[in-house]
Amino acid sequence: MISFLFDDNQKVEPEWYIPILPLVLVNGAEGIGTGWACRIPNYDPREIVNNINRMLNHQDPLPMLPSYKGFKGIIHELGQNQYLVSGEVSVIDKNTIEITELPIRTWTQAYKETVLEPMVQGTEKTPALINDYKEYHTDTTVKFVVRMSEEKLAQAEAAGLHKVFKLQSSLTCNSMVLFDHMGCLKRYESVNDILKEFFELRLHYYKLRKDWQLGSLGAESAKLSNQARFVLEKIEGKISIENKTKRELIRMLVQKGYESDPVAAWTKAQEKFHEEDEDSSDSDSSIDSGSSSGPNFNYILNMPLWCLTKEKVDELLKQRDQKRGELHELQKKSPEDLWKEDLAVFVEELTVSSNTLFTCPCNI
Repeated sequence: MISFLFDDNQKVEPEWYIPILPLVLVNGAEGIGTGWACRIPNYDPREIVNNINRMLNHQDPLPMLPSYKGFKGIIHELGQNQYLVSGEVSVIDKNTIEITELPIRTWTQAYKETVLEPMVQGTEKTPALINDYKEYHTDTTVKFVVRMSEEKLAQAEAAGLHKVFKLQSSLTCNSMVLFDHMGCLKRYESVNDILKEFFELRLHYYKLRKDWQLGSLGAESAKLSNQARFVLEKIEGKISIENKTKRELIRMLVQKGYESDPVAAWTKAQEKFHEEDEDSSDSDSSIDSGSSSGPNFNYILNMPLWCLTKEKVDELLKQRDQKRGELHELQKKSPEDLWKEDLAVFVEELTVSSNTLFTCPCNI
């Protein structure tokens, strides 16, 4: 289904992976190269899931705002791919304000050195704005408590606390340049363009996945069905294998309509289809009742005698019915249904991890 890389003639990892979400939108991307630059913000995976579900239902995706995990501020859209990022500040009393969030990518130490310290010390041209400040940060939260005169606080409120305390920054994403699935650089005009291209590619691979799973389940089901049939006919005395040559056994099985190893045949067809011809003779070297040029009944004739017990017969029949059930269920599903199932599992796991992220263990 996907192309694998080779290192010293050994197959290693795939050329690229195909997740159920476009991770470049979840994690964001930023960098520069010769003649190119890229900046893509992070987006909420739940919103991405919602938009993919909309497209799976033949609806247009909704606009998405950048989103950063743990960020408590506000992101406003100013225009196409332009955003205003605001931290959080509130007035505690007539002499005190509290800063509980900084703009994205603004660190507490840098903010303290470049914004608050100059406000305390002042300059020849600009008098001190605040009296002092204290820090009450944790490893996940920001908290500056700033004290200032009532008059200065009133002036700051009139001018805008976010502006005065430099708690706003701009986020511009006019350069969305990525490698597409063909390995070519491509500029995208919007986040939805990235999402739509990913959607078409991923849905195509869900179709390939379904075809692969149908083939795999069909082959496994046929193999178990042939094995169960052989065991039942042997128990009922319809088949005799004693004192016969291998050639006679193979001819008998062919005449009775038994299939050459369905799993081996399907695997070989897949390898040929994907042009990944590998020498598989080593794995078959220990099997001598079949031939690569003829029918292969090793999966039947190599079964041990204990397969003739009632428990083993019941187990084979149960496995056969289970595979048939899985095959019938898969046949009723569309590629869109398979993607929706994966997304539902992802959202469930995401919800569980989010709920337990800040849970402290009882025993330390």
